[in-house]
Amino acid sequence: MELHVSNEGGSSMERVVYTSHAKLRLRVRGIDESEVDRILRSPQKLYFDTVTGALVAVGSRALVEGHWLVVAYTVEGDVIKVVTVIDVSSVSNLIRRRLERGRWVEVG
Repeated sequence: MELHVSNEGGSSMERVVYTSHAKLRLRVRGIDESEVDRILRSPQKLYFDTVTGALVAVGSRALVEGHWLVVAYTVEGDVIKVVTVIDVSSVSNLIRRRLERGRWVEVG
């Protein structure tokens, strides 16, 4: 399934596609695509993964209080490709470990 996410300024649209792995993770973890869409549009934190080259958007879940979504994705032209989505109850340790090891670099 494809979603459309507006760019900053809202003038043009980017198509969002999911890898088969990401689709499986959504289904297994009970995550709705609308939550991923919201995180992609307005992440609370944004990182670059130095190992995979993916961007990682982090934001709180709207549908599960106290939980966070970690969305790894790439941008290819006007297409946002979601690689995987993780639901965590404590995001601070994950972020701290990835930053300390140099795996992630904060970009926003």
